[in-house]
Amino acid sequence: MYQKIERYLKSLSKRERLILLIAGVVLGVFILTVGVVSPVMEYRARLNSSVKAHDRELKRVYELSSRIRAADSVTKAPGAAQSADFTLFGFLEELAARVKVNDRIEYMKPISESGGSTRESVEVKIRSVFQDDLISLLYDIEHSPHPLKIKRLNIRRVERDNCLDVTFQVVRYG
Repeated sequence: MYQKIERYLKSLSKRERLILLIAGVVLGVFILTVGVVSPVMEYRARLNSSVKAHDRELKRVYELSSRIRAADSVTKAPGAAQSADFTLFGFLEELAARVKVNDRIEYMKPISESGGSTRESVEVKIRSVFQDDLISLLYDIEHSPHPLKIKRLNIRRVERDNCLDVTFQVVRYG
């Protein structure tokens, strides 16, 4: 077989051999491009996009970590973000007076935490409050300068006067 190919190539003219050589080189470059270079370039592009995605995720983790550390420092240093005479009851009463729902408060009672934790909890029930007043009250609690969170919220619509009866628990950390 090899001898037949060799005889065939010897029988070709110089011009035909040159054309065959050029065709072989073009075919080799095509196979090299399609079979090796293109997959390597695609793999590199996928790696670059993966690195960028992981970089964004890492930045998000660092951002969340710094926010957690900031919140942790507020809860561990009780004098830093709040005054020494701060009470959760007083804050909630003042807030209710500012939103003008203090006359609708049915009760405010402390919730004792087991295990001697540093959290203070108060449960509040307000009857016949308008939706806008409730939203304002809850927003002010969540965005207060003190480490407060609403732990539990129960809302019931009163049909006769189109108001809401609300029971919620506010927790102070620190």
